[in-house]
Amino acid sequence: MKIRELAYCALFIALLIICSQIQINLGLVVYTLQTLAVLLICFLLPTKLAVISTGTYLLLGLIGLPVFAGWKGGLSALVSPTFGFIISFVVVALVIPPYLEKLGYTRRSYIIASVLATLIIYGIGLAYFAFIMNVQQGQEMSLMTIFSLVTLPYIPGDIVKAILAIIIGTRLHKHTFFLKKA
Repeated sequence: MKIRELAYCALFIALLIICSQIQINLGLVVYTLQTLAVLLICFLLPTKLAVISTGTYLLLGLIGLPVFAGWKGGLSALVSPTFGFIISFVVVALVIPPYLEKLGYTRRSYIIASVLATLIIYGIGLAYFAFIMNVQQGQEMSLMTIFSLVTLPYIPGDIVKAILAIIIGTRLHKHTFFLKKA
């Protein structure tokens, strides 16, 4: 791995950590900017570097560094109902950059990639949340209840973050294009 690639990974890991701590409180719903950072990672880095960046973030948190939202970290995150959302970041990094590499870096492909990334994040996040709540914690929660608690209130904010990522991604892509061939 080249020093330039390591520097980009470090920069995007730092962005993800910072965005994880930025909280926007709108009444009962608290947004972080994690998904904005994940989208930017996937829009601006090739697959290998996107996976390294999101995977390193995940590992840093699991070994105990306080990188997750609310300055949390450690193996206890594994039993947090929302940990599936963090796991999904690595999956998104495996799926979105190859999609963009194949179809091109157009506004249309960024929009489709944003929708696909959001569906992956919600799908893995909801499944993990349901598993932890229903199996590990023994609470009986329907998928509809879980959807209403952990997805529905966040859709407007995720739309705004996707729009921001598309705007930033299309503008910055030309400056990081050499990385796509890494």
